[in-house]
Amino acid sequence: HTLSFIVDAVASLPPPVGLVVCLRRTMADADTLPKPPWWEPESFGLALVVALVSTACWGSWSNTAKAAGDRVNFAHYYTDFCLGTVLTGIVFWLTLGQAKFGREEVDLAKTGFALAAGAVFGVANLLLTTGIALVGLSIAFPLCIGTGLVLGTILTYLIDPVGNPALIFPGVLCALLGVLANAHAYGLLAKSRKSADPEEGESTSEAEPTNSNSTSDESTEPDISSAPAPKGAVRNIIMCLIGGVLMSLWSPLNANAVSRTEDGLSPYWSFVCFCVASMVVGVAILGGQQCGLAVMPRVGPITNIKEYFSISPMLHGWGLLGGCIWAIGTTSNVVSGTTVGFATSYALGQTAPIVAVCWGLAWYREFTGAPRKASMYLAAMFVFFIVAITLLCLSRVV
Repeated sequence: HTLSFIVDAVASLPPPVGLVVCLRRTMADADTLPKPPWWEPESFGLALVVALVSTACWGSWSNTAKAAGDRVNFAHYYTDFCLGTVLTGIVFWLTLGQAKFGREEVDLAKTGFALAAGAVFGVANLLLTTGIALVGLSIAFPLCIGTGLVLGTILTYLIDPVGNPALIFPGVLCALLGVLANAHAYGLLAKSRKSADPEEGESTSEAEPTNSNSTSDESTEPDISSAPAPKGAVRNIIMCLIGGVLMSLWSPLNANAVSRTEDGLSPYWSFVCFCVASMVVGVAILGGQQCGLAVMPRVGPITNIKEYFSISPMLHGWGLLGGCIWAIGTTSNVVSGTTVGFATSYALGQTAPIVAVCWGLAWYREFTGAPRKASMYLAAMFVFFIVAITLLCLSRVV
């Protein structure tokens, strides 16, 4: 009752008092609505499986960036990645989404929320990518992903209060501890490798992102001077924090677009709008960087459109495949949120680093020869994430 009172009080404030003001509360019981014309998981168990698909996809797509390696410029890879998300989103909308914008009483003005969600995600994703390249995963990851996980879940729950908060928020805390343990393990690994081979530097190991929701090309390095001045260090930390805040906004914005009401958008149409906005913003930022109009430090060397069209179809294919895998995961996250709750599905998706670390351990052998302390932090990460996933899965049934 206290939480309900707080939400009602905040929602009644006039704009622009705060973010949640703009994201008005849209509570409605999904069971009272008729079955939608598009596909959605009808049972909680199936919805939970679909939500965990997003965890697997978000933790796996970055393998395509590793496969492309330094053979492709980061700007080229990111452009193909965005194009892959848009094409996959359109395919889902035409098939599972039945090409519907929403139910009969859909309010197409809510498309604005979906576009806003994609726009802020596009900026946040590039800030995260740049932050990892500049300050390393052990700093950028907790600042950006940690902030996005906690704040994003809280804001999404305010918009869509579905599930038991006594289980959701302890689950989020465990997931945050998992993120911190993961980042610290990679930080220790980077220091170990740097001490063994000083010429290797941090960028070859610590800058490897394990977050499923980032679009960093692990093989690229920032086009900046090596050791940032104190002012530059402060700038980089602020940039990571801003990225985290922006990363936290896309889920509540999307929850407001795909609300549990007759006028809510189809989750499939919402995702198409999301991807288009993210691509436009991302390509605009990357294009500006190539022309000297950078709003953030550039990752990778300067390139041009001619070079983009000159790379091989296989290299284009890695970016397109990465975008496709990420889009499958994000669609699964959004669609499952209509049943398990958007806050729960979002938090489950953010446990994806456990999948990325499994790839790193089993396939890439990233932690071969790693110090014992790093392995201990990895073990702690697995425990935290397993507990987080368990609590989040139980949040709707307990």
